[in-house]
This record gives sequence, structure tokens and C-alpha cells, in this order.
Amino acid sequence: MGLLDGVKTLIGDVVAAADRAVVNAGSGKLALALAKFYPGGLVAFLDRLREAGHGDAVESWIGSGENRHIPAAAIAVCLPEAVTERLAYDLNLPAGRVPTALAEFLPAAVAAQSEDGKLKPQPNFSTQVR
Repeated sequence: MGLLDGVKTLIGDVVAAADRAVVNAGSGKLALALAKFYPGGLVAFLDRLREAGHGDAVESWIGSGENRHIPAAAIAVCLPEAVTERLAYDLNLPAGRVPTALAEFLPAAVAAQSEDGKLKPQPNFSTQVR
């Protein structure tokens, strides 16, 4: 195995560990992290995704049925850089992985925070990072 193969393996291991950290944290951790760092919390972030043209996907997460996907690049556009950095720290992820992790795990997290087609009341104590 060459040096390049070793680096690829190491990078793969780091990415897998980061993904496991988000999975182990569960849906409450994502919602809580957004409540702490995104101005307006989870509700405001979902509104921002709707404004960006992803309302159908957001509604699929809240309602019943299959959760629709939002690309990581679209999520990244909706996250201020300072929020991404704080989420990265809070979720123990590299900042570059935050949009990917949210794209992968946010649909299930929102579904877990929803009941009867409505989002449950959410905490909002963001630091108003812009």
C-alpha cells in the first residue's frame, strides 16, 4: 500500500467517525444545535430552506411519507459561515462536513421533531450569530 492509499484510508476513517458522531447524537442534538446557533432556531432554518425553494422537501420531513432530499450545497447556501463554524464545533465535525451532515441527517431529525404533520414546539436561544 502506497502513501496515497494510506492517506485515502485515513480520510475515509475520519469522515466515517464524523458521520457516526452525528448519528449517535440523534435528532435532538441537531435541533438543539440549530436552536443555539441559527438565529430563530430550527423553525427559522426551515423557513430559510423554504425561501430558497426547498419547501416541498421541508414539508415532506414534517408530514408523513418519504423524506425528500436537499443537496448539501443548497443547505450550505442557507448557513452563515459563523453558524457553520459553531455547528461544526458543537457537533464535533469539520466545518466542511456540516452541510453534508445536515443534508443526510436533518430530514430524519425534523421528522422526529414533528407530530401529526406539525413541528413540535422548538427551543430558540440562538446567539444571533450572523
